[in-house]
Amino acid sequence: GLGKTTFAKSVYNDEKVKKHFGLKAWICVSEPYDAVRITKELLQEIGLTVDNNLNQLQVKLKEGLKGKTFLIVLDDVWNENYKEWDDLRNLFVQGDVGSKIIVTTRKESVALMMGCGAINVGTLSSEVSWDLFKRHSFENRDPEEHPELEEVGIQIAHKCKGLPLALK
Repeated sequence: GLGKTTFAKSVYNDEKVKKHFGLKAWICVSEPYDAVRITKELLQEIGLTVDNNLNQLQVKLKEGLKGKTFLIVLDDVWNENYKEWDDLRNLFVQGDVGSKIIVTTRKESVALMMGCGAINVGTLSSEVSWDLFKRHSFENRDPEEHPELEEVGIQIAHKCKGLPLALK
């Protein structure tokens, strides 16, 4: 609920990003970790055919990425098994210079295992929380027309503890 996926989506869908990368793929990883499913989805995202043998899938993915500049988003990663992620990461080494992989996770241990710089998304301040809650709860109406709702709205916003998804 901190906005990790929303932040990654805004990068992924940015016009400059779209123009920069020859291939883009978005994979929701979640639990349980499934190398075959992830590899199949990556192949489908970049427009290649799929079969069921993991080794053949991985060879095909390496070939599909070879020499191309790509952006891969691995969203909502939970798996902390270094060997499994190292095997997956090795599929991406054929990509061209400038290729990027974005990983969203709620686990700091996963970010550290990936060996990359982490961006910690914090919670919103009370003022920003109230503004976001107000914008969504009043929709297109003027909150000034309903002053009796302000106190309860502020209390609700406070209970959301600065989490954008909860506030929305």
